[in-house]
Amino acid sequence: MDLSPVEELIEYTQELEGQVFEKKIQDNYDKEHMLRSMLQDILNSCRDMEETNLLAERYPGMYEKSDAESLVKNLKDYITEMNYKNNLGL
Repeated sequence: MDLSPVEELIEYTQELEGQVFEKKIQDNYDKEHMLRSMLQDILNSCRDMEETNLLAERYPGMYEKSDAESLVKNLKDYITEMNYKNNLGL
C-alpha cells in the first residue's frame, strides 16, 4: 500500500517523536545514576572523615583530626566540577 507524501511525513514524524522520547528517558536515567554516584562518593567521604576523627581521638600521636574547612572546600569543588561535567544547571 502506497502512502501519500503527507502520510509518509506523519509516519516519519511519529518515529522521530518516539526516538526523542526514548532519548529523554535515557538522559534522565544517566543523570539519576550520576547523582546517585555523586551522593555515594560524598557519603563515603563523610564516613572516612568520621573514622579518621575517631582514630585521632583514640590515638592522638598517630592520626590528625580532619580539617573541616578544607573538607568543605573540597566538597564544594567536587560539586562544582560534577555540575560542569554533567550540565546540571546548579
